[in-house]
Amino acid sequence: MKKVNDHVAARLLDQKSFKLQPNNPFTWASGELSPVYFDSRKLLSYPRLRNLLKIELARLVIEHFPTVDVIAAVAPSAIALGMLVAETLDLPFVYVTPRPKDHGFENQIEGETKPQQKVVIVDDQVSFAINCTKVRDVLVKDGADVLGMVVVLDYNLAEGQERLEKSNLQCFSLTHFENVISKALELKRITPAGAKSIRAWQYDPKMWKFK
Repeated sequence: MKKVNDHVAARLLDQKSFKLQPNNPFTWASGELSPVYFDSRKLLSYPRLRNLLKIELARLVIEHFPTVDVIAAVAPSAIALGMLVAETLDLPFVYVTPRPKDHGFENQIEGETKPQQKVVIVDDQVSFAINCTKVRDVLVKDGADVLGMVVVLDYNLAEGQERLEKSNLQCFSLTHFENVISKALELKRITPAGAKSIRAWQYDPKMWKFK
């Protein structure tokens, strides 16, 4: 599995979908300043990488959740990835919005599920685990049996891990934050000082300061 972790990390860096800017941080949707940003939309433009991710995500699903009935993607970020995984496994597919819509039927689940179906959630990444746990709650309220989730990248943030545990949501990823940072150092995409700053952010995002 380590070989897959490292290979995916290298590919994310090669395609510039994982960006590192310790001296010019990004602002996440959550409002947090971060020295890193994962743009999963770029992945879809590279057929070989796209195929690698769909095959390896599907493998995680079968390996850890062999009784799965339905693949559910976190909308909007993981709709394409979830669809690819569902197609690979020949399974039904739905996508779920973390927040209710304010128009139409106000559905949060788009697609059809049946009570007690076993569902696996697909997302591109997990950081603070806010959206994926909301999606889990929506599915459970609808009568689904949520087995767990698979993602491309896990930031392994303490707040996110705690939120996953409280929601009883098992998460398996293709690569981890540390895999990407170690690979970036190996490929000289970042300096040791930059890596130190980025690791400090991972340890405590809310208290992180950049120079």
